[in-house]
Amino acid sequence: MDEIIRVENIKKTFCNNLEILKGISFSVEKGEVLSIIGPSGSGKSTMLRCISQLETVTDGTIKICGKTLVENGVYADKKTRHEIILKSGLVFQNFNLFPHYSVLKNVTEAQIRVLKKSREEAESVAMEFLDRMGLAAKADAYPCELSGGQQQRVSIARALALKPEVLLFDEPTSALDPELTGEILAVIKELAAEKMTMVVVTHEMSFARDISSHIIFMDGGVIVEEGAPEDVINNPKVERTKAFLSRFSNV
Repeated sequence: MDEIIRVENIKKTFCNNLEILKGISFSVEKGEVLSIIGPSGSGKSTMLRCISQLETVTDGTIKICGKTLVENGVYADKKTRHEIILKSGLVFQNFNLFPHYSVLKNVTEAQIRVLKKSREEAESVAMEFLDRMGLAAKADAYPCELSGGQQQRVSIARALALKPEVLLFDEPTSALDPELTGEILAVIKELAAEKMTMVVVTHEMSFARDISSHIIFMDGGVIVEEGAPEDVINNPKVERTKAFLSRFSNV
């Protein structure tokens, strides 16, 4: 299999000397789904933001699709970083749609600016993915006219329209009420069935167990336990993992 992401001993310390990541290492192969679970403040989202270049690491190495983003804390040149950022798409927990853009423009704009596509081509691709998300009829609507679940589906369509090698999800259902959560989880399950490579930070334990090739449990900026979903979720070995999972009644 082809390795899509390799993370080696990454560390992240903020300016107040608060160490959030204390040496995280893992890899993701093409077609795999890695779910990252753990309590709030464990470093899950920070780690994802380091992979997507929204945060810089203090030390360590990150490679994406064979290209080195950072090695032992030293970042690649701007051109390489730009090439790497095109390989991954990030879906935020709070949608991050432009409120003054229509649904269609939200999905086309990055294609035009980043991929340098013509507007006609970008709109064709956008409609393809909006249709897939069941939102073709909402192309001219604005985010404020959509439900939270619909907004999140637009953000997934926007990420997919850039044709990334890997999708990164940062707690994609945390801003949704329980009735809307299911529709987003169904979309991600469909992508997993199609062998889309994904890294998913989530609090949905049964969902993580069902879709994942591999699960990591983080706490305090380190990986406490990792392995196959049935082992980590159903039969954890570490007491800290057991204590965390005991809070969830549906696993």
